[in-house]
Amino acid sequence: MLDWAGLTFDEGPTVGGKVGPYIQSERTALYQEKADRLLKEGHAYRCFCTSERLDKVRQMAKRTGRIIGYDQHCRHLDAAEVEQRVKHGLPHTVRFKVPEGKTVMEDIVHGRIEFSHRAVDDSIILKSDGLPTYHLANVVDDHMMGITHVLRGEEWVSSTPKHLLLYKAFNWQPPKFAHLPLLVNKDGSKLSKRQGDVHIEALLDKGYLPEALLNFVAFLGWGPGSTKEFYTLSELIRDFKLENINKSPAVVSYDKLNYLNKLHIARRLGDPEERDKLVAKLRPVLQEQFDSLMDEEAKRLLSDDVYFTTVLMAVKERIRLLTEVPKFSQPFFIAPNFEAAETRTWRSKLETKEIELVVGQMQQKVTKIGDSDWNTDTVKRALNEIAEEQGLDFVQVMKNLRYALTGTKVGVDMITIIHLLGKRRTLERLQTALNFIV
Repeated sequence: MLDWAGLTFDEGPTVGGKVGPYIQSERTALYQEKADRLLKEGHAYRCFCTSERLDKVRQMAKRTGRIIGYDQHCRHLDAAEVEQRVKHGLPHTVRFKVPEGKTVMEDIVHGRIEFSHRAVDDSIILKSDGLPTYHLANVVDDHMMGITHVLRGEEWVSSTPKHLLLYKAFNWQPPKFAHLPLLVNKDGSKLSKRQGDVHIEALLDKGYLPEALLNFVAFLGWGPGSTKEFYTLSELIRDFKLENINKSPAVVSYDKLNYLNKLHIARRLGDPEERDKLVAKLRPVLQEQFDSLMDEEAKRLLSDDVYFTTVLMAVKERIRLLTEVPKFSQPFFIAPNFEAAETRTWRSKLETKEIELVVGQMQQKVTKIGDSDWNTDTVKRALNEIAEEQGLDFVQVMKNLRYALTGTKVGVDMITIIHLLGKRRTLERLQTALNFIV
């Protein structure tokens, strides 16, 4: 997904680096070594409590209204007893020993935050199978890999004192923290991973461009301090400042994402190299969807780079998603199906005599236009003449012709459609429509 989004990284499992390995399962020995250090220096202890006992502790805390956390049962075990239990192979975890007092942090987003250690329990840092928990692995990895800034969701604020205490126990300089605002729906409810649209794969399938998603995500809780909304990745890198992150929850609006996606599609179509890539990507999609519905001429036109590119340029103002391209491109390749349910419903709202009048008049006007004079100006002139001569509103003329030539209710403007259909195909579709309605 990072590759899809165009996000590269300096070091990692696929590119290597100086502070690997970069896969957590390959760093187990390092975590165990650091846990042993904490044990030796008195910052951690072994816990032999069973899951059954821990369940009882949690239930008791709930009943009495106390903070749910570990009750430090094994914290004060005699060293000799601990040694005997370990020798006998009793399963155990390693817990961090939280000292008395308080921890104060300066968060880049939220400012000064103070935590009383009474609300911080002795968390497990090494599980009974020898693998680390997030708390230990996170701190060890960030320090060993030279991380200077940690940006994460504000739901991790409550875990930060545990991490800061670990840094202090190791005598390491902690990174700077910036806890980002929660993402919420329009109704204020928290965005959930269980919602399908949250997954990148779902957005990809819907037809969103990676650069549009990056643009959108960057503005969730951040702003450049200006009215500029359209950003490329290079512009985001240039203008992004941590100080401009907001504290308030960020509303995830798919209307905004659709708007940005439309702008980024238009940008791609405006760049010859990117436009050619889109043509190569979208043509197979249309060929698959339209294959059984196209005649040989339409198949040839779809295979023609110049014509298909012209169609894409024509529909770009209508599409918000790449998946909408077939819908708005269909009239250029497929003749209307007047028996389709949607077309029949629309037809019931039009007047047959008016359709006949407009279609008949358009046939006459189109026939008189010379092949060398076929362009948007002559098409528009013909439409205006029909409206004026027949005493019809221009919108009425367009509505009836849209039915006759496309069979669809919405789409690209009719002047563009008629022009790109060409004189012969326009006349053929007009005659087919007359044959059907008469």
